[in-house]
Amino acid sequence: MDTATRLDLPLFREIPGHHAPTPFYLTDDMFGGLSFELAGGEISDKVGKPVAEPHTHEVPEIYLLLSPNPGGGVIEVVADGRHHMLASPATFFIPAGTVHHFVTRKAEPGTYCLGLLLTGSTQR
Repeated sequence: MDTATRLDLPLFREIPGHHAPTPFYLTDDMFGGLSFELAGGEISDKVGKPVAEPHTHEVPEIYLLLSPNPGGGVIEVVADGRHHMLASPATFFIPAGTVHHFVTRKAEPGTYCLGLLLTGSTQR
């Protein structure tokens, strides 16, 4: 495959359980077919506001929490009824079929929470 560029990002998709269309930056149909998708965005305007109701995915997901400064972002992840507090930088693995959602508890400007959906995973 030759090099390629996409400038039409993000691509917004309706995801069951989410309150608004979700921005995707990589999808499994890009660049000849990827084994993952990358969604999410900047969350400093989402403190105390869940972006989704508890929901599941048919594939594993990894949350990636990033901020300009260590500890600049904090999310509370609820996975199968268990609460987990994450401070940036952090990752959190969610197995396929796990009921989950998160709430932003703290986010300085420039804090991102990204979801890496492992669409080509053998752990479905």
